[in-house]
Amino acid sequence: MCAGRTFLLFRMKFFLLFLLCTWLGSGHVMAQNEAQAADSSMAAQTPDSVAISLLTCSPGSLVYELYGHTALRVREVLPGRYSDWVFNYGTFSFDQPHFVGRFVMGHTDYELSVVPYAIFYDFYAQEGRGITEQRLNLTRREAQALVNALSENLRPEHAVYRYNFFYDNCTTRALSIIASCIDGRIEWPQVQADRSLRDMVHEYSHVSPWNQFGQDLFLGREADAPASFKEQCFAPLYAERFMQQATIVAADGSRRPLVARTLTLLPVQAAPAPALPLTPLLAFSLLAVLMAALTAYGLRRGRTLWGVNMLLMALQGTVGCFVAFLFFFSEHPTVGSNLMVLLFNPLPLLLLPWYLKHSVAARRSWVLCVQETMLLLTFLALIGLGGQSFPPETWPIVFALAVRCLSDEIIYRRQRRVPKAVAQ
Repeated sequence: MCAGRTFLLFRMKFFLLFLLCTWLGSGHVMAQNEAQAADSSMAAQTPDSVAISLLTCSPGSLVYELYGHTALRVREVLPGRYSDWVFNYGTFSFDQPHFVGRFVMGHTDYELSVVPYAIFYDFYAQEGRGITEQRLNLTRREAQALVNALSENLRPEHAVYRYNFFYDNCTTRALSIIASCIDGRIEWPQVQADRSLRDMVHEYSHVSPWNQFGQDLFLGREADAPASFKEQCFAPLYAERFMQQATIVAADGSRRPLVARTLTLLPVQAAPAPALPLTPLLAFSLLAVLMAALTAYGLRRGRTLWGVNMLLMALQGTVGCFVAFLFFFSEHPTVGSNLMVLLFNPLPLLLLPWYLKHSVAARRSWVLCVQETMLLLTFLALIGLGGQSFPPETWPIVFALAVRCLSDEIIYRRQRRVPKAVAQ
């Protein structure tokens, strides 16, 4: 009796598991029906052919997924054989030796890898991210040249390259190798002339305000210059649009669109992760209000509250260590022209001992002059004299630091007047 019931329960569980697997797999099959039908048509018309496509993946939630991704799909239809591979220039590993240090220095190495299309598709399906396919309108000779170039790039001595977020990434590499295999040239569309790299960063990172603020903290003046076509191609979704509008001008002068057909292989399924309710602007605005309240309290009581100032200076200097390190030593793009270093640098942290010594002795510290100079230079840059766009969060940060300096100045002036009044 027990054995029979156990067997019955086992059969019921097996049946439910079968239904679940069928339901999950149906989404995969339905999403690819159109692409598979197109593949069958291609095979029927050209029994010995290669189809190459640009795959554009929608943005994800992690900081390195915010901009989407680009890869190349290569399908070979040969007599008795069909292969389907994805060539991916965006492969990296956190397990690389000294990965964090190399990343900070801008020495991160990426490499070209190749995986079966099914594995690539399943990864993005599990992530809930979409995939769009743009089938390239290549001649057989151009397609074979592109396959040969990708195969050559897969060789160990060529697969690894020095990654650069704006100028040499998975998208720029894919577009470059396509252009190199065209018999003729590609005529690209005009780009929006006043679009800067910072504008594009904001376009994709606005869904994550803290990530956006972090990137604004390190990007310099170069990111505010109008971005050329080549520079705008760092963003996969921009490159997808440029591909759609591009034209191949053959050596004989004939013209044809670069993209023959566009398919949605996988629709976006996951909703964007909700942003934290406490945005950077709100957080630093509350900090500014708190500093104003503490300043008013200190002025009424005649106290400098130098412990609060030391905490602010310690935080300012700690952040400044990262900003200054990237400014002086990192090879990351645009960080070497970052005027945020006027406000965030190691000086407040290095000068803390002198400020503490003078505050304990109830004397005005010359460290205040250094801080006030930094704030003045930052203010001049904020109003546009430096040619760099600053995040709006900079204003409440400058205000919070400025009111604390002003509080110290007022109290020390009061203290200097008291002995004179007594002497009279």
